[in-house]
Amino acid sequence: MHGMRVMWCFVLGCTLLISYSKAALQAVYLPSTCSSALSSTFTTSMRVQSSTALTYSNNVNCNITITAPSGHQVLAVPRRFELEEQRTGACVDYVNFYDGASTGSPKINPQPYCDRSGPHNVSSSSTSMTLEFVTDDSARYRGFDIIFAAFTNAPCATDYFSCSNGLCIDKSLRCDSFNQCGDESDETACTAEELGIVDDNSALIYGLAFGLGSLVVIGVIIGVLVYRHYKWKRFLNEPIPKEHYTSTLRNYPVTKKYYKKGYQSYAYTNVASGPPSRMSNDFETDEDLDIGSRPTTPSSSASKKNHLQVPGAKSGKINMNVNAGASNC
Repeated sequence: MHGMRVMWCFVLGCTLLISYSKAALQAVYLPSTCSSALSSTFTTSMRVQSSTALTYSNNVNCNITITAPSGHQVLAVPRRFELEEQRTGACVDYVNFYDGASTGSPKINPQPYCDRSGPHNVSSSSTSMTLEFVTDDSARYRGFDIIFAAFTNAPCATDYFSCSNGLCIDKSLRCDSFNQCGDESDETACTAEELGIVDDNSALIYGLAFGLGSLVVIGVIIGVLVYRHYKWKRFLNEPIPKEHYTSTLRNYPVTKKYYKKGYQSYAYTNVASGPPSRMSNDFETDEDLDIGSRPTTPSSSASKKNHLQVPGAKSGKINMNVNAGASNC
């Protein structure tokens, strides 16, 4: 079952990688220490995150200036905002936005943003916006992930998308899984073409075909292995057919694995020179099912004397005195 889940995840993953072609946004990660102010220029949209790690660092004091193309303004929309809670009514880890290219520009927010009370939408009146991020040494949280988009005000140009809130953003940002309008209107009623999905579903068909083909191959391999194991167990558990004792083509090697009972070192005669003798009951044959049909093997010394013969001599012509220890030839 686990293997099946892994296979289906692999199939769906391949399908998604083939089906979607839109690139991710340009991302900037703030360093743990900032020796100077940072700056970044973008064309349509970008994102800024508080750290490359799961949590931000202590004692951070970073400023980054985001600049949009000429004739545009900057809109900041947080995707995640999680900073340390206030202490005695004051923010100890916080974010500020400035309407300009430095922290000397007018502050957009009257109070710092901290804990989980992040901004909803923050916009600049010029082509630049500066973000200030400050932390103390008491605790570390997940931080923020903020989307920045270049926008103009309505009426929108032909190569721009008109947001429901009156803003205009580049058409390429439509249905890219990021909220660049600030009201989610650029991510609603998306068509397959806008999402970057192939209309004829060829990628989905190829992915499913590859996955099903892989499942068939794996199933055949498992079936062969199970059948071989079953055949081996059946050979060990079933009696050996009687005809195998006299066939030189089906002579079984004498190993412990072919014995059903305790192993004993018996010497077997060559089956080509004649039928093998019944040496022990370690092998089970069809004859074992009928006790009366088992051949009797002489065991007493007297019976051995009566059955002793000389090879090449005719029966009844030569007598041998076994008890005397000498033969009368």
